[in-house]
Amino acid sequence: MARPRKDAEGATARQRIIDAFWHLLEDRPVHDIVVGAVSDAACCNRGTFYYYFPDMNALVASAIREEFFSDDALARAVSGILAGGDAKFIMRSISPRRTRRISLIMRAGGERIVEVAVRDAVHARWRERLCEAGCDLEPASVFAIQFMVGGLLGYFSYMVQADDAAVPLDADARRYLRQVARATVQAVSDAQGLDPQDVKARLRCGVPKEPMDDAAAS
Repeated sequence: MARPRKDAEGATARQRIIDAFWHLLEDRPVHDIVVGAVSDAACCNRGTFYYYFPDMNALVASAIREEFFSDDALARAVSGILAGGDAKFIMRSISPRRTRRISLIMRAGGERIVEVAVRDAVHARWRERLCEAGCDLEPASVFAIQFMVGGLLGYFSYMVQADDAAVPLDADARRYLRQVARATVQAVSDAQGLDPQDVKARLRCGVPKEPMDDAAAS
């Protein structure tokens, strides 16, 4: 199949297809979005769609990967919470647009898709920061990390279902989060044979100190 030409100005057909997917999510569940609707919204034909994506599952996976994991900001945010028990890491690491789109796809029925992507990204970051090249995390580390990631994702899903209403962490909740974070770091440290402070330093490396603004996100 010949490669679709790039418009003289504006986004490529591939980018228009991805943008169309996010637009359609505004008013319909992810599983109700079909190739025809995406092609129409992107002002391209089905042949162009299939040149870039073999099916809708591939489009959804690409849209999520490129929006949330084109850099490691989301994995940094979750790792920062796991390492330090500081819920503000999520705001310092993720742009407002990304936060909105995470909420959007979860509300549109994509919770499982987001969960799998986040779990894989966090696992990859901890493996990269804590393991020698070619090695993987110990099973006990994987369990500790994924157990806490599951709790964080569950909390975020709860906030999404609350229609973005603020669900603040009170003092007791913040204390609990810090306790679980310390337990997670200790379990991983024991399993990997590392010092807990070294684990925290490796994981927190590269986390931005200031929140990102909408202008930087656009």
